[in-house]
Amino acid sequence: MWLKTTAIALALALSAFAQDDDAKKKDEEAKAKIADFKKELKGAKSDKDVIRAIEGLGALQHPRVLSELKNYLGRTPDEVAAAAEEIGKYKKDKDAAETLVNAAGARRDKDSIVKCLRYSGDTEYKPLVGKLTGYFRNKDTDVAKESVDSCAKLKSKDAIEPLLNLWRELDAIKEEKAGQGGGIGGIGGGGLTGAGGVGASMQDEQLKRKRDVTPAVESALKKITGEDFKDLRAANDWWRKNKATFKDLE
Repeated sequence: MWLKTTAIALALALSAFAQDDDAKKKDEEAKAKIADFKKELKGAKSDKDVIRAIEGLGALQHPRVLSELKNYLGRTPDEVAAAAEEIGKYKKDKDAAETLVNAAGARRDKDSIVKCLRYSGDTEYKPLVGKLTGYFRNKDTDVAKESVDSCAKLKSKDAIEPLLNLWRELDAIKEEKAGQGGGIGGIGGGGLTGAGGVGASMQDEQLKRKRDVTPAVESALKKITGEDFKDLRAANDWWRKNKATFKDLE
């Protein structure tokens, strides 16, 4: 019995030693990768060279590399896009996922916001849903649509109700031609002020939002639930019946 216990303890000690040794090797590899990256940057002669260096750095996934990549989320749109794409490869990583969606909130250029939201979804970190749904009502249609698409990637049941609420708001926007009078429902609705006026322009924007975002919502719900809803009513009925027992699809 003593020999058996000793053997087990020795095996565990050797395993821990091997893991520690492996961690040190990976850490040294990451340090070397970052050193090479910085050296490559010094010799960069164009924006394309910088992007290529960022992509090369991202080939190795390690906390040190992630920290280095974060520095480029505040740079030019092209650098942001490249860094965000590499960070998005850190699957199920809370730090990577939250870094991207927080970066989206800090940016002011649409392209960078869209890219950060897009790649945050690629991490597949489900708890991110709460932050993504906050972008559903962003005034920019492309940003709103990207947040919906990223929720689809996460496949979390926590996104179902917010998606249904968004679908209801979009569905309430009336399909009227600009300039024909009347009001519009839905997000930020308001009356028309006349053909070609501010009201007509607002209605055009709302109709564009409805036509662009609604298909994304329908697609997201299909990916999350595995159901193909023919319309909003069918989706609402299904959720009412299944809300209490539905579990995330694997």
